[in-house]
Amino acid sequence: MGVTLRRLGRDECQLAAGLTVAPEQRVYTGTVTEALAGMGEFRHPHGVFLDETMVGFFIVDSAFAVEFDFCDANDLGIRTFLIDSQHQGLGLGKAATVALRPFLVTAFPGVSAVWLTVNCRNPGAYRCYEQGGFSDTGALYEGGSAGPQHVMRLALS
Repeated sequence: MGVTLRRLGRDECQLAAGLTVAPEQRVYTGTVTEALAGMGEFRHPHGVFLDETMVGFFIVDSAFAVEFDFCDANDLGIRTFLIDSQHQGLGLGKAATVALRPFLVTAFPGVSAVWLTVNCRNPGAYRCYEQGGFSDTGALYEGGSAGPQHVMRLALS
């Protein structure tokens, strides 16, 4: 699958706002518009591209440890990872998670790990992250608005 990942410029963020998820998934990811409204200097928007078409979105949070004590200060976090509803079921989520490790090693040199949380009621996303190399730490994050979440980690070094 020819998936590439890249940091989004300002104009591309407007394109990303057009990506959607099914209403039943929105409780887990929110919308791209909501994510972009919460951006700060440590949250970096990224796109998932199939050829030149943006099919997904995620945020790399370089200050993830400020909010979550389960990771080290130099580690990264992934937020709002989603594949557009019109492009789901094609293996793009798995391809994007597999592409994360080499992408992040190059884009954020010296970082040893990336973390994320995934809702316990979202087994499809959990499997996708596992297939991309993330490991379940066995810990649960209880502060999610939609219920408990698995804490997952991907080693980068």
